[in-house]
Amino acid sequence: MMTYAQLRTALARMEESLAQTRHNLALVERRLCDGAEAETIRRRPKSRWYHRRMSRWTGANEAEYRRILDRMTDAAQAELERLRRKAERQNGAIEALRCKYRFNGERPRQFAL
Repeated sequence: MMTYAQLRTALARMEESLAQTRHNLALVERRLCDGAEAETIRRRPKSRWYHRRMSRWTGANEAEYRRILDRMTDAAQAELERLRRKAERQNGAIEALRCKYRFNGERPRQFAL
């Protein structure tokens, strides 16, 4: 049986670990998006200069970006799934511990990057 202080310490450690896993997942997803954007820009150089307030990103560029992002996501699917499963397991362990000891304290807020 855990004391209240031990329970709070264990939950804080588990929540920190879950936050780090979610952060790593967000970093991988961001790296994929940035890489796809850079690849799109490299493949489709701009031949015209429009007014400075107009975007030079066209529908064809967006379609190419989506194709590249899909290809890169498929290549990194194993890593993404590993991180998602790890986050699900960690979240399940936190919920199980909270349920077992009937701990109703508020969970930390989740912030997106």
